[in-house]
Amino acid sequence: MGLNTGQVAGVQMADVSVDIETGRVRINKVVAVQDCGLVVNPRLAESQVYGALIMSCCAALVEERVMDQVTGRVLNADMEFYKLAGINDIGELVVHMDIAPEHDKRGIIGLGEPPAVGGVAAIANAAANAAGVRIPLVPLTPRHVLAAVAKNGRNA
Repeated sequence: MGLNTGQVAGVQMADVSVDIETGRVRINKVVAVQDCGLVVNPRLAESQVYGALIMSCCAALVEERVMDQVTGRVLNADMEFYKLAGINDIGELVVHMDIAPEHDKRGIIGLGEPPAVGGVAAIANAAANAAGVRIPLVPLTPRHVLAAVAKNGRNA
C-alpha cells in the first residue's frame, strides 16, 4: 500500500483555566482522538500525536515571533530568545488512536502535522470559554489576555 495523505481525521479538546487578573492561561488537560488509517506501529503513532499536542501547547501559550516593524527582521530568531513551553506549562495530555478494522482498509495515511493544528484552536477556544472573552491573538500571553479582557470590559 502506498502512502495516502488524504482522509486523516482527528479532534482535540482542551480544558484550561484563565486568571483574568494576571492574564495567565494554564492548560489543565488536552485530549486528542486521531484516525490515520492503517497504523503499522501504534506506539510510534501515539508518540507522534503526543508530540503534536506539545507543539500545540507551545504555539498556544508562548511561541511568539517578534518582528521589527520597519525592516521585517525577526528579532527573536534563535532559541536564546524564542520561548518554548516547559513541563510546568503543559497539563495532562491524553491520546487515543482510533484504530479499527474499517480504518485499516484505507491504507496508511500521513500523520505528521494534522494533530498539531487543531490543538491550538482547542486551547484558544477553551481559554475564551474560561475567560468569558475571545482572545484574538496567539500566543495566549498575559499581555494578549489582559488586553482582550480590558477591551471587552470584563471585571474579575
